[in-house]
Amino acid sequence: MKHCKSILALTMQIMLIIKISTLSAATYYVDTQNGNDSYSGTSQIQPWQTLSKVNGTTFQAGDSILFKADDVWTGRLYPGGSGSPGAPIVIDIYGTGSKAIIDGNGSNDGTIYLYNQAYWEISNLEITNDAEIEADRVGVRILAANYGVVNHIHLKNLFIHDIKGIVGSTMEAKNTGGINIRIDNDATVSTRFNDILIENCVISSCDGSGISNIANTSDYPGTGKWDERKYTNYIIRNNSINDISKNAMILRMADASCLVEYNVCWDTANRAGSGNTIFSRSCLGTVFQFNEGFLNRSSESIDGSLYDADIKSPGCVFQYSYSHDNNHGLFWSISDLADTGIVVRYNISQNDKGRIFRFNSQSGEHRIYNNTIYIPSHLSPVIIRESTSSEQPSNYYYYNNIIYNLSTSASYVFGGSHYNRIFENNCFYGNHPSNEPYDPKKVTANPLFEGPGSGGQGIHSVDGYKLKPGSPCIDAGRIVADNGGRDYFGNPLYNEAPDIGAHEYYEPSLTLDPDQINSPIPAAFQLKQNYPNPFNLSTTIGFQIPEVAHVRLDIYDLRGQLVRSLVDEMKPAGAHQIKWNGKNSDGNIVASGVFFYRIVVQAQHQLFTDTGKMVLVL
Repeated sequence: MKHCKSILALTMQIMLIIKISTLSAATYYVDTQNGNDSYSGTSQIQPWQTLSKVNGTTFQAGDSILFKADDVWTGRLYPGGSGSPGAPIVIDIYGTGSKAIIDGNGSNDGTIYLYNQAYWEISNLEITNDAEIEADRVGVRILAANYGVVNHIHLKNLFIHDIKGIVGSTMEAKNTGGINIRIDNDATVSTRFNDILIENCVISSCDGSGISNIANTSDYPGTGKWDERKYTNYIIRNNSINDISKNAMILRMADASCLVEYNVCWDTANRAGSGNTIFSRSCLGTVFQFNEGFLNRSSESIDGSLYDADIKSPGCVFQYSYSHDNNHGLFWSISDLADTGIVVRYNISQNDKGRIFRFNSQSGEHRIYNNTIYIPSHLSPVIIRESTSSEQPSNYYYYNNIIYNLSTSASYVFGGSHYNRIFENNCFYGNHPSNEPYDPKKVTANPLFEGPGSGGQGIHSVDGYKLKPGSPCIDAGRIVADNGGRDYFGNPLYNEAPDIGAHEYYEPSLTLDPDQINSPIPAAFQLKQNYPNPFNLSTTIGFQIPEVAHVRLDIYDLRGQLVRSLVDEMKPAGAHQIKWNGKNSDGNIVASGVFFYRIVVQAQHQLFTDTGKMVLVL
């Protein structure tokens, strides 16, 4: 009984905090057709009309600014004020219809712009800024200078398109385009960003970059002033980025709390001549995963791959991603001699045309393992290309990769004796160039894929690279420490000899999901409220899907940091339930507080996402 009272007391405290915030906050409505700036703006029957009115207002924590759906505003949106923890300022839409449109009409800088402002959530807007002549234009720019920590900037469900930034390779050009987050000056006050979320956005037809951020990158990660400038809890998730003149994403100054996942990027580097699709710069331990990149159109001999570990990227991990039909390949590296612990694992490359693995400079250490590379007969890529000009010692370890090479003209280009490269337990099948790497445990037999070359669009379209029973790659790999715990397809890894390639084979078995027994096929996707809520150590989360789909269900804390992944696998149609025991991914019980559970369902023709809130009380 005493325990129940403590749960009730905490629940009432949370409700009281929310109620107090609600009482002091206001909701403002903006409507070009029926509004008037002399109105109060605080009701749908007396809305404001112009961006000037919004820009001239300093908003308070918990306020909401709602633009009429289907309406169009021309100019720049630059509202004042900052929110506070638990009470961000929200920009969104009201009414029925399409996203409200903010058209920058060629104005320089950001069509949506914040300067030294924190705790903002901006959602469901269409943003454009076209012009005849290129200039410093961005769809959304978040700028800070001599401020301290800028917390909680969330950009969700935005459609950003036709931004006439700058085509080229200069720093100025790279910081134009779709979204740019930037530290301009920290000479008097250390300044950095924390809790940045860019999620479910569509970014299309931009000159410059799709998403970029910037800070002073002079210090090596973990040294000097890097910790004072680093980005923390910066998440880029579930975005679609296409028709970009150079890079889809540039991530700078990010630490291990940052994450880039479930993004789809195509038709990149199509006007600037070169540019890797996603690259890191001055990052420490950042993870890039479950991304798809295709049709990188780099026309030059440099750049043009899905991933690039650029200068100063120690400990960065590139995993579980799908690269295909790019003018270069899966991975490009122009890292620093001090960069160690760079990992490229459990990725799939299909029909990449140029340098599939490119090492453009010296490096401390790269570990490249359990990747699957498919090369059709009509292409002539360089499978591994090392710099022939660098003379610094560089260390590369290639384990458990499959090179499925049907081309008679594919090749390797290796550097000099200063390269320390080790190949072990790789499968080289098909054609064998004369300088194919020596591997004392090489497999050359057919790996027996389910359907090589059959990958389409989507990270779940590559089942053809699963191993068939009897594959010579099964249990033929080398044990790799800290291997991530899963293969490309979500199968768990174990402490015995792994398979070669991106798939860990399991004997097929007949299983029956208990929650499918006598369960009718639902008509729609749905994420249900957990129960009980609040809860103590055990709660049940239910969801339903009307067709076979890949389901990911994750738990996040208030900072947006991943606590634990509960589901990450294909699920049959029907109703499902999963329990959470209040533990994080390390098996430790988390502290009392508010948590969010988020579902991402990738069906054949639909992406469904939803989020719920729950309270854990210990």
